Amino acid sequence: LDLLRGFALFGIILVNVQYMGLPFFKVLTDLHPFTDPASMAGRTFVSIFLEGKFITLFSFLFGFGFWIFVSRAREKGRNAGPLFLRRLLILALIGAAHATLFWAGDILLIYAILGLFLMIFLNRSDKTVKVWMILLPVFQILLFLLIVVLVQWGLAIPEARDEILTTFDEAQDQLEQMAIAAHHAYRSSDWRAMIPVRLQELGFVYQGFIMGGIGIFYLMGVFLAGVFAGRAGWFSHIDEKLPIIQKRIPWLLIYGLTCSIIGYILMKNGNIIIPDWNLGGFLILFVIGTPALTAAYGMMLILAYHRWKSARFWIGLGAAGRMSLTIYLTQTLILTTLFYGYGFGLMGNVAVPGMLLMACPVFAIQMAAAYWWMQRFHMGPFEWLWRAATYGHLPPFRKKET
Repeated sequence: LDLLRGFALFGIILVNVQYMGLPFFKVLTDLHPFTDPASMAGRTFVSIFLEGKFITLFSFLFGFGFWIFVSRAREKGRNAGPLFLRRLLILALIGAAHATLFWAGDILLIYAILGLFLMIFLNRSDKTVKVWMILLPVFQILLFLLIVVLVQWGLAIPEARDEILTTFDEAQDQLEQMAIAAHHAYRSSDWRAMIPVRLQELGFVYQGFIMGGIGIFYLMGVFLAGVFAGRAGWFSHIDEKLPIIQKRIPWLLIYGLTCSIIGYILMKNGNIIIPDWNLGGFLILFVIGTPALTAAYGMMLILAYHRWKSARFWIGLGAAGRMSLTIYLTQTLILTTLFYGYGFGLMGNVAVPGMLLMACPVFAIQMAAAYWWMQRFHMGPFEWLWRAATYGHLPPFRKKET
């Protein structure tokens, strides 16, 4: 599980680096400034193979972590509900600070809010959990398709068409203006001037959480998949399951990549401003295909670990996974320092391949630092603060020297 968390964090930094090296409005729309062949290839690679896959894995592990937390609390005779509620409150405070002060792409606040939903399933049956983990992503699809139907129905009415198109044109103009303002703010050295821009970006991001592929209902379904995995013992006796894992990987890869490639083509032919059937098809394929490709990646990692257990690489990756909150937050601190004006001011000056190449050594340094840290401490610094605030006492921090 630590290896899977570390693996998810590596994929996340490869995706997020573009959203820190450029304003959100430019990455998510047709305003992306890098259109050279290498950058286009990099963007295509990230979209097909990475985007959505590793946040799905991270979300799955969040749900699995909820199951572990509840199980351990009950073993100790504690009421898991109030403890988990306090844990979510602390996570929400960390996420809110992260989102407003550093980077609008924060996922922690969303996790804290949606984590409240998990408490509904504390005492529900396995069957109930399984049903809802399927129904919620389906609802994500239906919600977006309803929006597409309404918009396209409105465009088919001559009296309403011009007014609707004017509204969307105004939205496009507003996005372009916000992109210019965001680029100027992040290139400046005035940290305070970035906050109003970041709040605008947050509105854009949260709109995507409601209607996009990585939407709130999709994430809640993935959370529940993690809970169900814990209850069903998916990670118990892994050695015995390796032959099954090996057989399933090719089929999951074929299915997941097929959905991802076709979905990418539909997305490129769609209109990011005006919801259309291309975007509707993309979202359907994203929701039904991304979990399969994510599962294939996770199984490949498990298989690789069991084949090459002696590789020293696993030590650093596992250490990073053990302090995932700290790694996630320090990724933001490092990359924003590199790109923002109060640091090295590289925003807008590094093409997509350069951004991806920058992310790799950053994560390698994080793995080495995590290994060094975990040799001396029981948990990461942010994990220690989170645990202390949750339980109301200071847990052991530094390991005793032997």
